[in-house]
Amino acid sequence: MPIAAVTGASRGLGLAFTRHLVDRGYHVFATARRPETAEGLQALMAEHPGAVTALPLDVTRPEGLEELRLQLTKRGGLDLLVNNAGVNSAAFPGPQRNVRLGSLEPTGILKMVEVNAVAPLLITQALVEPLAAAGGKVLLVSSWLGSIGGKTTGGNYGYCASKTTLNMLGRALAFDLKPRGVGVYLFNPGWVQTDMGGGKAPLTPAASSAGMLDAIAGFDLEATGGFYDHDGSPHGW
Repeated sequence: MPIAAVTGASRGLGLAFTRHLVDRGYHVFATARRPETAEGLQALMAEHPGAVTALPLDVTRPEGLEELRLQLTKRGGLDLLVNNAGVNSAAFPGPQRNVRLGSLEPTGILKMVEVNAVAPLLITQALVEPLAAAGGKVLLVSSWLGSIGGKTTGGNYGYCASKTTLNMLGRALAFDLKPRGVGVYLFNPGWVQTDMGGGKAPLTPAASSAGMLDAIAGFDLEATGGFYDHDGSPHGW
């Protein structure tokens, strides 16, 4: 049975990834800050007994990864790591949202970079051995807002910077991990109906996550380090 790990699995894209992976025959290690209070995740676990192992994880505290790493080692490896957990400006009080010039301050910007870019890097680093043991793949949920070439407006400083940083870190990871047989793939999930994307978004979490999983399943190491749309087509940097 293939093994996957998903961060931010309590709702939205993370929960959708977890559901699709279970349906595709994976055992999923689903992480969230408080998985015991995540109603959707608990319902999925009840629906598919034994298919999901829920573990508490704050992605900004990588020392919490030890239990996950130990369990993956016991399982013989990790086939797919989905680094999905993230935050946007709406998660911060007004002055820390860093959306408009004139009201910028460091706290919110640095926190978004920590959660959206540095945390996925450190999580992947902690799980390199189980990934390499399985010849696994790493899916990094980025954003079209991380595209430098696609930036045509001002504002949204913190979130855009965090996703651009993730793109660079993911690109570097791809070069480091390719010799070990591990592929790294960055994805723009599109505008998705989540707490971050809002109800007016055209894509459901189920559709976006299914597209990314279909795409990464077909990618080999020649595609590692690329930035892709949720349907697997190349996205501009």
